[in-house]
Amino acid sequence: SPALLSPACASLCLQGALRALHRSQSPSCSRFCRALIGCLSQDSPTHDQSPLLTSLQDPERSRLLEAAMTVLDPPGLRELFRGHLRGHLRGVASHRVANHGLQRLLDHAPEDVVSEVLSELGPALEEPLAQGHPGVILALLGAAQRHPRLQGEALRCLFQVGHAPFAARPRPLCYKPHPLSVKPHPLLNKLRLSRVRL
Repeated sequence: SPALLSPACASLCLQGALRALHRSQSPSCSRFCRALIGCLSQDSPTHDQSPLLTSLQDPERSRLLEAAMTVLDPPGLRELFRGHLRGHLRGVASHRVANHGLQRLLDHAPEDVVSEVLSELGPALEEPLAQGHPGVILALLGAAQRHPRLQGEALRCLFQVGHAPFAARPRPLCYKPHPLSVKPHPLLNKLRLSRVRL
């Protein structure tokens, strides 16, 4: 029942059930996971977007959807992406809640789905950075690390971001930074600390 998805305690119980079924390699895990996603795909108050996309933006339901993504099989992830998220990635990546769901998708997505995400989101990576969501870029790089054929394209997209600031501040017209005062983009520091290799 959809009523079981919203209370925090019920959501935690369902998340625990997903993890337990996944660890036990139970055939019921896939059916349970798809049933949850089906419930999360209903009753959207917004008619111009997917109900599941609305759930991904909800602080409570998104946690359950993220848990489902971690145990969903590749065909299920492909169906979820192409049926609900494709074409909306720029908004998802920049949303303060939904961006975490995109990260979970990238953590487990098959190569063809990661490739589609890279094609759609790659030219706009500066947008989630500007909103303070570098985790999306780190998840995309992690996915490229798992799928070597995508590493070149991921690297090109990252280089296009360059040293774009998180939030641009106006500078005086006569402002000229001293060469020693120029600091690397915070994302580059995060990549070093995370030891993400392309």
